Amino acid sequence: MIIQNLNEYIQEAEQLAKEVFEEIHSWPELGNEEFKTVTLIGRKLKEMKLEISRPLATAVTADIKGKGNPQKCIALRADIDALPIAEEAMVSYRSRRAGLMHACGHDAHTAILVGLAQVLHRLKNVLPCDVRLIFQPDEEGKGGADRLIETGVLKGVDQIFSFHVKPDLMAGTIGVQYGTVHGESRMLEVRIKGTPAHGAKPDLGRDAVYGAAQFISLCQGIVSRDLDPVKAGLISFGRIRGGEAGNILAGQVELEGIIRGEDGEVCDRLCQRIRILARGLSQAMGLSIDVKFTQGYRALINDRRSAEQVKLAAGDKAVEINRKSMTVDDFSSYLQLVPGAYFFLGCGFADRENSGLHTSRFQINEKCLATGIETLAQICMKTQYR
Repeated sequence: MIIQNLNEYIQEAEQLAKEVFEEIHSWPELGNEEFKTVTLIGRKLKEMKLEISRPLATAVTADIKGKGNPQKCIALRADIDALPIAEEAMVSYRSRRAGLMHACGHDAHTAILVGLAQVLHRLKNVLPCDVRLIFQPDEEGKGGADRLIETGVLKGVDQIFSFHVKPDLMAGTIGVQYGTVHGESRMLEVRIKGTPAHGAKPDLGRDAVYGAAQFISLCQGIVSRDLDPVKAGLISFGRIRGGEAGNILAGQVELEGIIRGEDGEVCDRLCQRIRILARGLSQAMGLSIDVKFTQGYRALINDRRSAEQVKLAAGDKAVEINRKSMTVDDFSSYLQLVPGAYFFLGCGFADRENSGLHTSRFQINEKCLATGIETLAQICMKTQYR
């Protein structure tokens, strides 16, 4: 379908998206605290005469009705939360909140969806489907997707799409992936209890710090020796708490970590081996070792037909990606219920080094905003009735 004025609409939407992006970037908000962000989103959508809904205090949705009586509804999701990282990127719109930054590109995701709303609203007389825009909080925390789903945000939705900026892809490209895109995770908490004693009399105590060191080291052996080498899995520890003084054996140490696997089966295998390790090590060292696992995000697996739609929409901008990632994203919760796809939006600069996601110098190439708007618009315009 040749859409008259589409390029003009995208150029105008790009300007809107840049304004929204820079405003959100300058005032980042953590998960479930995105009050100023959703106020801005709501205001921009209302200026387009769109009716908005607030299913959660820090979430916004809006429906754009297609022509006639469309037989299909496509949902598009953007995450909106920031990270507790102090920004070092020297940009004119840098964060004005100490210790907070949009270091994962959610500001760009949000701005693109706002710009897209303007394009689709102008195309509503030729839009072949209904479109639901979902602005979701707390992707970086405990996951806002599940709470939004509980409000009925997927009611009537036939297909769903989302995307993520990718700094190692140049701006102007779209990364398309089939099958598993992101892995699955389990959160891990470990409490190791021993007996405190003076450092000069270690035989009178049971050293919880030494036990923690052995536990962490042996967990890496699980990955290298208990996991099928063709399977991808990780056990990482990011926090250790314990001890009172440098010359006293600690009576208790607490560890926090994360288990990652390419699928739920791998995660289950790693959890099983950690339980066995904890029992054996506690007996060998005279310690009490308690482990607790909490389900994290599910594996994110693209529906093949939906991924093909992304590739078709991206045209010559499409780049096929064949590498799984052990990062996670709660968009997987939507895909448990509705077919869809998650793609990557190149945001890198061709003439300089690109800092990675979740780093203090992360910066997007704003040229990616128009590419994101155009790709999503083409997904909607090229959709077929169910």
